[in-house]
Amino acid sequence: MAYRITGACTGCGKCESACSEDAISRGWRRYEIDPDLCDSCGACDYICPANAIEPD
Repeated sequence: MAYRITGACTGCGKCESACSEDAISRGWRRYEIDPDLCDSCGACDYICPANAIEPD
């Protein structure tokens, strides 16, 4: 199960730094998670200060 970033994303970039699989990148309005690269470790969800990441 991959994660996804919701509209609550503030664009801080902490999730991108926390991702060991390089599955997170800056999108047009917010960061995005590539579900094919995400290993569902949850590091991004844990570190997100806006609680903008949830299981997809």
